[in-house]
Amino acid sequence: MNIGAEYLVIVSSFYIFFSTMFVIGGVMRGAGDTLIPMLITLFALWIIRIPAAWILSRYMGIDGIWWSIPIAWFIGMAFSYAYYLKGNWKKKVVVRKPPQLQAEEVIVD
Repeated sequence: MNIGAEYLVIVSSFYIFFSTMFVIGGVMRGAGDTLIPMLITLFALWIIRIPAAWILSRYMGIDGIWWSIPIAWFIGMAFSYAYYLKGNWKKKVVVRKPPQLQAEEVIVD
């Protein structure tokens, strides 16, 4: 119970980072840019969270594992927001517009 309570106190305080990262990534994925948000998520999980959990657990015990979660969320949110501001996601096209008919090509039934 105590371990679960500590987890909830630490992690629940930082869900704003997770939700912000999730919303920004969702905007970019919805616009058709799926690769970069996926790479940012993988980076936050594998390159930040897991090593941070290992390092912090050596100094803080189990609480260090819990602290690695909001740290990774914050870094993922920062990278997502930076990529969002860069604007490259706006150039992705999921569905192309059909070619426009010329005035003389219009068929009237």
